[in-house]
Amino acid sequence: MTTDDFRVDPSMGELSVLTVHAPYPARAARTTARCHAVMASRRGASPTSVPARAIRRRRLEPALVGGLCAVYLFEVLARALALYGF
Repeated sequence: MTTDDFRVDPSMGELSVLTVHAPYPARAARTTARCHAVMASRRGASPTSVPARAIRRRRLEPALVGGLCAVYLFEVLARALALYGF
């Protein structure tokens, strides 16, 4: 295709009439206000309000992922050693 093909293409003329999608101002204002309210409520939350289950999960997930990575690494090394006859 050359640049002239784009000038004579009928679909390019149809694309020029499309409008930019923008939210309605009232809806955007409501969404912004809701987001600000949520951020303000989170800012005031104390760190002691975190449930014990969430704390355990934060500690367990990295340990579990690390353990699985170690098992994977061990398996890769074992297969490489078997492949090279060690």
